[in-house]
Amino acid sequence: MSKLLNTTAAALLALPGVFAADIASAEGEVHLFHRSAAEAARKPRMDMWNVCAEKLDITIVENFSPPEQYEVQLPVQLSSSTPPDIYALWAGGRAQFQAATGKIKNMNEAWEEIKGNYPAGIQATSTEPDGNVYVIPTTFQPNVFWYNKALFAEHGLSEPQTWDELMNVAETLKGAGVTPFVLGAKSGWEPLFWFDYMILRVAGSDFRNGLMSGTESYLDPKVIEAMEKWADLIEKDYFDDGFSSLGWREMATKLLNGEAAMEIMGPWTAGNFIRSGWTPDEDFGVFNFPTIDPAIPAAVEGAVEGWAASGAGANTENAVEMLKCISSADAQREFAIQAQRPTANNSIPVDLYEPASIQPTINKFYDMLDAPFHQNLELATHPGVTEIAKREFPRFLVFPDQYMQVLERLEERRLEVFGG
Repeated sequence: MSKLLNTTAAALLALPGVFAADIASAEGEVHLFHRSAAEAARKPRMDMWNVCAEKLDITIVENFSPPEQYEVQLPVQLSSSTPPDIYALWAGGRAQFQAATGKIKNMNEAWEEIKGNYPAGIQATSTEPDGNVYVIPTTFQPNVFWYNKALFAEHGLSEPQTWDELMNVAETLKGAGVTPFVLGAKSGWEPLFWFDYMILRVAGSDFRNGLMSGTESYLDPKVIEAMEKWADLIEKDYFDDGFSSLGWREMATKLLNGEAAMEIMGPWTAGNFIRSGWTPDEDFGVFNFPTIDPAIPAAVEGAVEGWAASGAGANTENAVEMLKCISSADAQREFAIQAQRPTANNSIPVDLYEPASIQPTINKFYDMLDAPFHQNLELATHPGVTEIAKREFPRFLVFPDQYMQVLERLEERRLEVFGG
């Protein structure tokens, strides 16, 4: 029998204090707040949680709000007199700021018990810049190049491993009348993946970590070099036009139609291709962002999803036990089966993923975890910097010659939120 009590999300949205006021705390409970309102997203996560609820004899009191409202609702819930015991959060940077301004429990002691369940890349991402662990990860989503294999085959191209090879691929495609790269900016976050990778490949992981934590400058020569390289690609017309009208779904459509050959996106885009009749590893493939400087390791950028404990709820001890439990193979196996998303646990067999043709792609994702794994900019740095980035990079795509103005605005905000 499932140990799950479901409160009404609509009521929570209408009355921000209802979580605290209307749900009585009791032994053997944990109050859970999350953003997976759509049933297709909610069910895999709650099935994972129910594995642990049954195992630990703990009842889950569940509440949620839609993703677009979660970021507004979460601070309200955490500032209430009885905040949720557990809540959804991204690891890798933003949690540190949550710790400074909200209610979140340091999970270092529990982490020592369970960190062996995770590969090195996930362990590194889960450790915040302040050295603490606040979020227990459940799934990871690497942002990689997705490409139209028919276009590559038609023009005699192979997956590029270096920057020079990528430039040769782009020039060949452009000469054949095919747009090499599709990139949208409809939501503001899409261009951030390109910026992240340019920094990682030009300046490396340590510098990028410093940039996200506010100790490095956006006016550093390495950042300027990265932006100059990116601007050069735009000025050579290697990207599509109409950035502002394209989101991640429209970007996938460009690949499907053969209008563009490559995009940087996360694993969620695979569904666009499969639903349209493409077979993984036959019609589309993936590769990591190519090397620019051979001396710099090929780190990966993406997202690690997880869960945190407020440490101020009525059931903190239960919350910690539940968080430890969801790191287990039993719990994350259930998530993998239901969600068909790569799990963070290092012992989940790849043959759980369907169709079978997607399994080589999933294997590539896991192989990437041998390198440093970085949370994307939106989730890694201070929200005040993210706000500027999501506004300025879409503008840069239209006016690439104004890259220094973009960097100056980012630097100004960095100094505002982090200090000199």
